[in-house]
Amino acid sequence: MRIAVTGADGFIGRYLLSILLAQGHQVAAVSRRSDHAPQPGLTWLPADLLDVGQARQAMAQAEAECLIHLAWFVEHGRFWTAAENFAWCDATANLLAAFKEFGGKRAVIAGTCAEYDWNYGYCVEGKTPTAPVTLYGKCKDATRQFTEGFCRDNGIDWVWGRIFTPYGPGEPTARFVPSVLSAMARGEVLKCSHGRQFRDFLHASDVASAFAHLAANTSATGAFNIASGEPMRLADIVAICAGLFEAVPAVEFGAVPVAEYDPLLLVGCADKLAATGWAARISIRDGLADYRIKINELKGSE
Repeated sequence: MRIAVTGADGFIGRYLLSILLAQGHQVAAVSRRSDHAPQPGLTWLPADLLDVGQARQAMAQAEAECLIHLAWFVEHGRFWTAAENFAWCDATANLLAAFKEFGGKRAVIAGTCAEYDWNYGYCVEGKTPTAPVTLYGKCKDATRQFTEGFCRDNGIDWVWGRIFTPYGPGEPTARFVPSVLSAMARGEVLKCSHGRQFRDFLHASDVASAFAHLAANTSATGAFNIASGEPMRLADIVAICAGLFEAVPAVEFGAVPVAEYDPLLLVGCADKLAATGWAARISIRDGLADYRIKINELKGSE
């Protein structure tokens, strides 16, 4: 299958490209950068998707049957409230129009757990209401609604993958897991929140494999949680990470305030995705152990 991927050199996108190529797909990867090295089966298409003309040209060049759209504004610490979210609503609408114009048949688009009403804690597709409290979540949910209507009216299969808490090498260093591992690797006191929050962690490689599966290995459509379905307390993640070091790291719980909108429980039901034949491969303990090795390798190369 010929598949176009946006956000191809982002956190999830880099894992996704390797998976798609290993599965034998022809991949057209869209990126703002123009300095990517060529690879067999992979064509890089430089484009700024916020520019309507460039987005249309990229879809014309891709001639893709399937689109996996990961690109969005995701700058850590800013994306929750950034005005750029509005621009990406428009960019996604324009991208879908161009994808349809040039023969697209199946669109798989990255959503977020922030679309759900967090008062429910445990989120199930089609049952838990979508009532986002952040600008990021509101814009993603509005884009999902447009995507559903546009694809239905134009004969395009649509899939919306709501990502919960991805982690793994390559994510922004200020995010929870890398900040924990890095502080412990440096022997610093880890300052964090109370740690009682439960989250749904899924390794980035498994997140990417879920998108690859939904794109090419099933005909299922609609919204899917990209989640493990297993609640993990942040304090327990800290404890697992601490167990990966010889010296017992110092941890100061409660040193970092919790955002007002931060829910105590945010976990996705993974049954709908599992019913399509997908399964996660990397356990949280194995994923963190591998991550700790990568962190150590980076520390040794400094």
